[in-house]
Amino acid sequence: MTTGNIDFGQAAISAFNEAARSGTIHFDEQAVRDAVRLYNQMITGLVKIRDKLIRAQDATGFGGFPSGQDLQRGFSNKASEGITVVNQLIDGAMRLQEAYLRAGRLISEADQLNADRITRLANTSEMGDEA
Repeated sequence: MTTGNIDFGQAAISAFNEAARSGTIHFDEQAVRDAVRLYNQMITGLVKIRDKLIRAQDATGFGGFPSGQDLQRGFSNKASEGITVVNQLIDGAMRLQEAYLRAGRLISEADQLNADRITRLANTSEMGDEA
């Protein structure tokens, strides 16, 4: 199975986070909270998509013939790849939230979010097979 790995701007996210960490970038607290809220909405939607892909991964009803079994295996593999990609997008969104919180000087919230992100990554049942 091919593991999906997309470039959703990881380098730009890292640069943004580093600039926020160093104090080069500063945003108004309310703007930061609005951005974090919007990313929360996006993450919620991505989690719903991931949940559907998890269910699709275990789909049945393709029949007992070899061609049906091949189709079922292929369908399951595509769902697994989709789960990996969605997990990467969730991770990227959480990293952006962290950067925004740092840019708003909300350091303890940024640290907590980063700890939550790391915990999520370590939880292979929640984040898929990249952990």
